[in-house]
Amino acid sequence: MTRSSAGLVVVLTAILGTGVALAVEDPIKERKQLMKGNGEAVKGIVAVFKGEKPYDAEDAAKAMTEINKSLATFVTLFPKGSETGEDTAAKPEIWDDKAEFESKAKDLEEATAKAAAAATGGFDSFKVAFGDVGKACKACHEKFRIKKEEK
Repeated sequence: MTRSSAGLVVVLTAILGTGVALAVEDPIKERKQLMKGNGEAVKGIVAVFKGEKPYDAEDAAKAMTEINKSLATFVTLFPKGSETGEDTAAKPEIWDDKAEFESKAKDLEEATAKAAAAATGGFDSFKVAFGDVGKACKACHEKFRIKKEEK
């Protein structure tokens, strides 16, 4: 490895190690868009639970995988300075207790991975695992998201 390529590796490692979301122009808008996408991913699953469409293991696994993959980016979309504006639903507790916020995201990441794996076991298997996804979502929203009636 040449001296210049070794230096580039060090610089890139330092940048990536900071957890800073590079090229995030509007973190509030981006996190809202990400959560909207997660909501869309869940719509098909909700339709199954309502009896509006048949269970499809591939669709269920795909929805859980999409949410799972979004979480690494999601936690980076709360930099200092994005606490207010654009009608954000983020509570100040996100910045006051970043470690717990990231822990809740990790819980959801684990729950969605388990639900994606459980999808191939049939609806009953998925239903149990999806319950844990719902619990993880609720735990984070209760502590870190402003309810509409609180706005």
